[in-house]
Amino acid sequence: FEIYGAVCAAMVHRIPIAHLHGGETSQGVIDEAIRHAVTKMSHLHFTATDEYRRRVVQLGENPNRVFQVGALGVENIKQIELLDRRTFEKSIDFKLGKKNLLITFHPVTLDNNTAHQQFSELLAACNSLKDTHLIFTKPNADTGGRIIIRMIDDYVSQHMGTCRAFTSLGQLRYLSALQFIDAVVGNSSSGLIEAPSFKIATINIGDRQQGRVTAESVIHCEPDRELINRSIESVYSESFQNKLQHVQNPYEADMTSKSIVKIIKEYPLKDILKKKFFDLDVDITC
Repeated sequence: FEIYGAVCAAMVHRIPIAHLHGGETSQGVIDEAIRHAVTKMSHLHFTATDEYRRRVVQLGENPNRVFQVGALGVENIKQIELLDRRTFEKSIDFKLGKKNLLITFHPVTLDNNTAHQQFSELLAACNSLKDTHLIFTKPNADTGGRIIIRMIDDYVSQHMGTCRAFTSLGQLRYLSALQFIDAVVGNSSSGLIEAPSFKIATINIGDRQQGRVTAESVIHCEPDRELINRSIESVYSESFQNKLQHVQNPYEADMTSKSIVKIIKEYPLKDILKKKFFDLDVDITC
């Protein structure tokens, strides 16, 4: 929601807007409506997958202004020199275990008062884990986030030897962590976008990210402790581990940043502010 104000200001000042990650859906949160609103105020569109490109066109945007370029977050993985295991452990002051999970859970902002209930189910599932170390990253500023932060702090204080929590790991440490963990657990988009490139599992809990394109490394489950536990067990199964070795990340593309820069530099800006609604040739009488 932070970008919405900036886009509104740019639009009324007649500043052309280039929008990244348009066409994506996250049906459990208010981001859904804001993202599509930003699409309608923008003039050039850089989508992460072909399916998202089609959705932007479906919103009435001219296909000549919509470019499928992949996700910048995935490209960063290839460009950043990640930390080795020993350096990473030192940077977070935490020793990794035999098994390791990275947990990030955000509130589902279109549900009423569910943060405590849903996160309680996740923590209950964590209680039954053995030989497993947990790294928590705390939620964003969405409504209900403070409840989850308090629950994380309380849980970590009771499991000091096997748990560590961070407000944010930062880009370098977060991507470095993905090298050494077995799965991303929660409902963060990073589990769908970046994690598959590391050939690791993602357990996507609930409907915050419902509607997004996902790789075969993603296991979807409801916020129920038994279902979460079954999903974690599936991660360590031989069949799933074998499948991970062949996972393709749908958000990965060649030269994402260079493509974006080239298009912005070369696209003619004359009359770009004037947009004609692009009608799809479909029958809507149903």
